[in-house]
Amino acid sequence: MGSLDRMGPLAKQLGALAALSLALLWPLAGPTEAQAQISLVGALDPFAGDDVYADVWGEGDHAYIGTHLGTGVGIVDISNPAVPSLVTTYGAGTHFKDVKVHDGIGYFAGEAGGGLHILDLANPATPVLLSHVTAADGGHASVHNVFVANGFAYEADSRTATIVVFDVSDPASPTFVRDIVTPDTGFIHDVTVIGHRLYASGWGGYTYIYDVSNVASVAPTLLGSVATGTQTHSSWATSDNRLLISAEEISDGDIKIFDVTNPASPVLLSTLDRTSLGIDAFTPHNPVLYDDSLLFVSWYEAGVVAIDISDPANPVLVGNYDTFPGGAAGEDGNWGVYPLLGLDRVLLSDMDAGLVIVDATPLGPPAVPALPWPASLALAGLLISAEGIRRRRRVPQRSTPR
Repeated sequence: MGSLDRMGPLAKQLGALAALSLALLWPLAGPTEAQAQISLVGALDPFAGDDVYADVWGEGDHAYIGTHLGTGVGIVDISNPAVPSLVTTYGAGTHFKDVKVHDGIGYFAGEAGGGLHILDLANPATPVLLSHVTAADGGHASVHNVFVANGFAYEADSRTATIVVFDVSDPASPTFVRDIVTPDTGFIHDVTVIGHRLYASGWGGYTYIYDVSNVASVAPTLLGSVATGTQTHSSWATSDNRLLISAEEISDGDIKIFDVTNPASPVLLSTLDRTSLGIDAFTPHNPVLYDDSLLFVSWYEAGVVAIDISDPANPVLVGNYDTFPGGAAGEDGNWGVYPLLGLDRVLLSDMDAGLVIVDATPLGPPAVPALPWPASLALAGLLISAEGIRRRRRVPQRSTPR
């Protein structure tokens, strides 16, 4: 007689439902290595000409796309991402290569003497200039890149080794805080701040890591210098500041993943280039992390590349959407990527095609199927039992960053 035959009817049902629940959960145990489909949702090319578009950012139902040729910033309604529409253009005549938006405030980085424009975007259709930070205020005359975190704006001009910091807690009245003079032999191209660590990408071949937890009152401490490669372009880090992802913008450039738990002693975990990924593009451009384990890289002529870095020593290509019709030809195609609105509307900026919105939801975790209430009860019982076993064994629970 089998074990189920010795159980009552209800026990048999619960046992079967528990087995079903385990079977449903089992496929979720680990990431797939199969490449998923990233599909086009919508696109908009609002400005005429070639090599027009620069970086892209998003907040709420709007995308903000910079331009190279003095066209200004295109503000696009993406409430229906399949049919994006241009709402307005801000700052025609200024080269805005980098754009950031936080809590309804825009930070538009102006090249060619444009300085930093800070705007009220409560109504994106009618942006209001709150302040304009220039060299006369202690800022860079030309701002190539800006990052905003914890109430501070960090400017890089892609001309000097100096990062300029402003307190923007009152965006209508930004206040100069200090210069961070890095040891780079070239210039600082890009700045990223995650938590209280600043990552400065130096064209001289290093990424510099600073502690900016008390930047308003104390000069930031240089925690470490990471050899990230000639013409280090930009970087991103996990929310726990354990992993650094760096892009090298040079012919046959690469993406490197480092363990920087100890910034003074970084460890190279893996290197990705067009050969190892099987793509055809001149160089990577901008890396951005989604939920710490899924890396999106705008990789010029190869479009956007998605990489699973849950095992950072063995990253896996899991998706690709090519915005550019040709192969490697220099610097063309996908310039910027912004996945932080959600995988269902990842924003891309193609230098010629403009704003491209793609659906990358197949790259995310599969949804747990809805179960009838008896099965839900059985599943709850299993989870409670597992929790009890874990506590009796005194196994510490793992915390998942952000």
